[in-house]
Amino acid sequence: MSFKDTFTKDDQKEGLLGYDDTAFYYFISSVIVSIAIPWTCSMIYNAIFPGQAQVEKDFPTKSKSGSKYRYCASSAMVEKVDQARKRARTGSTGSTVGSAVKLAVLGGMWILLFVIYLQLGDAKEIKRFDPFEILEISPGASAAEVKKAYRKLSLVYHPDKNPDDPLAASRFMQITKAHMALTDETSKANFEKYGNPDGAQVSKLGIGLPPFLLQKENHLMILCLFFFLLLFVVPMAFICYYQRTKNYAANGVMIETLQFMGYYINEATRLKNCPELLAASAESRAMALRPSDNEELKMLGTQVTEHKKRQFKLPIIIKNDYLLMAHMQRLHHLMSPELRADLDELLRHSLKITQAMIEIACMREWFFTAQAMIEFRRSLIQALDVKSSQLLQIPHFNEETLKHCLKGKNATAMLTDYLQKDKDQRKGLSSMTPDQIADVEAFASHCSNMEVKAITEVEDEKEIVVGDIATVTVQLLRKNLHEDEAMGPVHAPLFPEPKFEEWWIFLVEGAPNTRIIGFETQSQSSFRRSESISFDTFSIPFP
Repeated sequence: MSFKDTFTKDDQKEGLLGYDDTAFYYFISSVIVSIAIPWTCSMIYNAIFPGQAQVEKDFPTKSKSGSKYRYCASSAMVEKVDQARKRARTGSTGSTVGSAVKLAVLGGMWILLFVIYLQLGDAKEIKRFDPFEILEISPGASAAEVKKAYRKLSLVYHPDKNPDDPLAASRFMQITKAHMALTDETSKANFEKYGNPDGAQVSKLGIGLPPFLLQKENHLMILCLFFFLLLFVVPMAFICYYQRTKNYAANGVMIETLQFMGYYINEATRLKNCPELLAASAESRAMALRPSDNEELKMLGTQVTEHKKRQFKLPIIIKNDYLLMAHMQRLHHLMSPELRADLDELLRHSLKITQAMIEIACMREWFFTAQAMIEFRRSLIQALDVKSSQLLQIPHFNEETLKHCLKGKNATAMLTDYLQKDKDQRKGLSSMTPDQIADVEAFASHCSNMEVKAITEVEDEKEIVVGDIATVTVQLLRKNLHEDEAMGPVHAPLFPEPKFEEWWIFLVEGAPNTRIIGFETQSQSSFRRSESISFDTFSIPFP
């Protein structure tokens, strides 16, 4: 029987296992350190700079490509960003219970590391095979003493007397080899020459299990713990995760909402239908109703202009529909703080839900419906009503200002036309203060000056003829940015979250069907002046 020499430290004569478990403690301490140090640094950073991580997430200074984001410099947007950063810093601590739990777990990890350090501090240097120490005799012991010690220990650690104890079996192997090393001439010569009765050996070190896992009296406890983890903890973790996610699709929208939108959105759905559809979503219906809402909504209801007959009569749908219409008609000053908080929650849901609404229309190839959904999404972000002028996006513009812009020389109704005019030709500024005019200029310089170019071509062909499959590539180039700049969030002071630009490109069949052949969406959060975006190409058969 070959004996693989294992080297051991003496741990109360170890019970007495022939391997060293120090490597296990080094391994487990390395794992804990790799978690504890970054977590501790993160907590210290959050304590010194509270909310900074959330601020960088919502309002990053640089894009992934390294370009510097340009933010709108109007007073409303500067104030919005400052307030959002302040809220992130003051609300960064989270719940007291959650923080206490995290601190307790982290403290426990450091205490465990300290205990392991003490354990490693008591570890002895790995020793070579020593038959005298194994047999518990002195180096000058006689042959009779060696034989007596061997018989004594072999009776205690013989495998037949300890059938379920791997510690005893390992110790018995060492005792046998120690006896051979002192009594057998060949083994004794190998031991004197190589330090091992089997001759020259190669030392092998591995991650040994801690001794308590191999001790017989702990087997039942370890088995129970294993089955507890396998049959309770793992299934419960899976069930909890499933319960949290089973109601949501991959895009983060509730499955019930997708089913609802898929049923009610049709080819005739237009912008005026969208506020009530959003208010009827599952996310909206899950919001709470308060006893005070009825009274607070009465005054709001008298000021809101409804553009269609109401389709749903559920109180929570009516409430949230009023809030959405009041937001689009800029009646925020009539809302109580509670209603404003409800509106902000609903608007946060709206980004994912309206994205799903657009995709439903696109999948069904309804161009005008998709166009209406995109317009509704823009109306929510900019707080514009169904029939509101685009010019109301400009800071300090109101209905009175619009009257001046739509009359006389240089009259303008479209936002793009207004921004392209020289400063001295822009109407509606005569009654504004210098600070207000500066806000208008900041808004104008922040709005995208985009060059759109569509290229239609057939691969390896110079001309397109009937029957060819053409590839359409759309390129976008932003001309209002410097080479090292990227576009920051859009000017949207009444929307609760920062919103980056996005562009929807459609390839549409001509009249009368206007069927969507292909579509692509592109977020411009990292778009720079010097690069153009090539969207996925669309192959279309020419008639």
